[in-house]
Amino acid sequence: MTDNTKKEAPPKRPQCAFFIYKQEVYSQVKDAHPGKKMTDITKIISEQYKQLPKDKIDQYEQKYKDSKAIFEKEKKTYEDKYGKIKNERKKKKEDGKGSKKAQKKQKKQESDEDESGSDDD
Repeated sequence: MTDNTKKEAPPKRPQCAFFIYKQEVYSQVKDAHPGKKMTDITKIISEQYKQLPKDKIDQYEQKYKDSKAIFEKEKKTYEDKYGKIKNERKKKKEDGKGSKKAQKKQKKQESDEDESGSDDD
């Protein structure tokens, strides 16, 4: 008899305090700075976060800690049922594929070597 139950997705790691804050204020900051790129908006939010009073930052840190505690429980339940969670990022690196940027750089080096080796005229 085969087991037709699918393996469920592992629980996702909780967001850090800054990302919780960013998620809360992103749309407001974006509306206040129309036309800005996402990276510029993130820089603005980062500066705002750094200027927050310590008690506000502590609130975001506590939200993170609460989320992390929930994650740890869910992770343990998942691992008891399915085994250890595999790190997909490590797997990609071990496959030797690496990032697109690294692949592009390698292709360019290979093509440069081909061009320098074919100038035998």
